[in-house]
Amino acid sequence: MLEAFLIGLAVFIGRMDFFLGTPMIGRAIVLGPLTGLFLGDIAMGTMIGFQLELVFLGMNYIGASVPPDMVVGSVLGTAVAISSGYGYETALTVAMPTAILSAFLVNLFYGVITPLIARLVDQKAENGNYKGIERWFIGGGFFYNFTFGLVAFTAFYLGNDVIISLVELIPEWLQNGLVIAAGILPALGFAQLISMIATKKTSVFMLFGFLLTAYLDVNTVGVVAFSAVVIGILLLADDFITIDPNSMPGDDINEF
Repeated sequence: MLEAFLIGLAVFIGRMDFFLGTPMIGRAIVLGPLTGLFLGDIAMGTMIGFQLELVFLGMNYIGASVPPDMVVGSVLGTAVAISSGYGYETALTVAMPTAILSAFLVNLFYGVITPLIARLVDQKAENGNYKGIERWFIGGGFFYNFTFGLVAFTAFYLGNDVIISLVELIPEWLQNGLVIAAGILPALGFAQLISMIATKKTSVFMLFGFLLTAYLDVNTVGVVAFSAVVIGILLLADDFITIDPNSMPGDDINEF
């Protein structure tokens, strides 16, 4: 009962955007260690959270589309993997189906419940009742968080053994397929990120990092260290080189 309550609490915390803005605590890389802490194995939770973060990296809200629910999927996947002792493959096998199913509940909120609350808030706004707006906003967010926390609590408390049994029934070829798909999703996520930040000025640095890893076999820490040195050199060069935008080439010669 206590572990199920903590799992529900982890989901509630992961959906604190309504109260904290967008602090990114709903990411798998945060919820994995948190779930591991609640279940007494923070090391395993951290490793699973890191791996699930790569899987969910390319899943974002685009327009009106709702991606798989990373919060519920990450928490339940990590919780079942730790409680069963089966590791990352089990976490992935549980995380993806539960994330997809939870996305339907997210759609229900966004399509039905949230518009109803928005109408009530509009009525308070027309009457100049700012306290009422705050109460409905905070109350709606709390209800949203509580609902998903209750779903996670119920799923873990009543269905932990059932989930593990279902995982054991999944054929090995299907589990291998999920693992392969999980290896492709991080590439898609990084491609989406690069498409947003890549410019003519930054492309050379991305190429520099790629060459370090592909041809010199430098790990991620090494790439970060090289990048820090390059940034330092650029900052030093900027201090020594000052260019007057109003000056023209050859002006310094004419002065003589």
